[in-house]
Amino acid sequence: MNIAIIGGGISGLTTALALKKLGFDCQVYEKATELNEVGAGIWMQPNAMKVLDWLGIGDEVRSEGQQLQSVELSDQNLIPLKKLERSHILNEKYNLTTSIHRARLQKILYSTLPKGTVQLGKSYVSHQIQKSFVKIEFEEGSASADLLLGADGIHSKVRHQLFPHATTRYSGQTCWRGIAPIALPRNRQSHGHEAWGRQVRFGFAPISEQGVYWFAVAKAPEGEQETPANLKAKLKAMFSSFHPLVQEILDQTPLDKIIRNDISDLKRLQAWSQNRVCLIGDAAHATTPNMGQGGGMGVEDAYYLSNILSKDPDFFQAFTRFEKERRKKVDYIVNTSWQFGKMAHNPVGQQLFKLMLKMTPEAMLKKQVQKMYSIKEYKS
Repeated sequence: MNIAIIGGGISGLTTALALKKLGFDCQVYEKATELNEVGAGIWMQPNAMKVLDWLGIGDEVRSEGQQLQSVELSDQNLIPLKKLERSHILNEKYNLTTSIHRARLQKILYSTLPKGTVQLGKSYVSHQIQKSFVKIEFEEGSASADLLLGADGIHSKVRHQLFPHATTRYSGQTCWRGIAPIALPRNRQSHGHEAWGRQVRFGFAPISEQGVYWFAVAKAPEGEQETPANLKAKLKAMFSSFHPLVQEILDQTPLDKIIRNDISDLKRLQAWSQNRVCLIGDAAHATTPNMGQGGGMGVEDAYYLSNILSKDPDFFQAFTRFEKERRKKVDYIVNTSWQFGKMAHNPVGQQLFKLMLKMTPEAMLKKQVQKMYSIKEYKS
């Protein structure tokens, strides 16, 4: 069976690796003409690391990033709202969260695939279902495959052809991300932080010994623009009441390393597949980044779909089973992340969340986290 994947991001490349591992022939088509050092950081939480270990690249990802001994939610002075035990951030395989530059992770995935698996400079236009295959049209030509997987992100063109009425949902918040070429103080070198202020948030974590990934979130009108000349001053003023380390991180970040994106998710689709075509990752269930699981859900999709296809040659049944096995967890992540973001930027919501966090028993917190990190075991 030959499978075409549209999109050479984390979800698409991980899916290709998973399919190759299980004996499938697949091809990735990516519109970019080269893989550049773009983007910022990403947290690969224990559930994602378990899949990367299954693919045989977990140790390489760890060596290219930084393992986080804790991920703390704190006030603006970086004082934790609740100190969690280390066991809360581990899964049953004792994996930690790995903080890594997104482009570095993408490069590991790309270089692990057999040469020629990824075709760059292929911009998807449309597809047509034939009797026994899918014909795919690109701006640069055409191709055919037995199955087509859309891994082309929240603004998926594959999804638009399948479900033209699907819409995204703006959260009312925007996010700035950047990389600061500095070393964190010793007591913060292996920890992730998210600090809450008055309707603004600032998070950061090391991605190397001399690199810090950070993100800043605030309410903003959708599509708002700003001039680069005023950006640094705006961010520093926005977080002037935060711990001095936040100001230092902003000071040391090159202006061209700061990117801004509005935070949106995808309104729930009634289905992820149609005939020989299936959506995965953000194309199927884009989430806001508040739980740090956007990339992780795409990595999990790769694991589940490849295993299900390997056990069920009937693609229709396989796609149906894939969606059935993934829906509950994905819906939980998308909905909880949305609610978390709303609470974080509302004074009453913040106080309510802090009270809930304080009153929730340790055992219940651990159970909730372990549920998020759990992955089904497939017998080979």
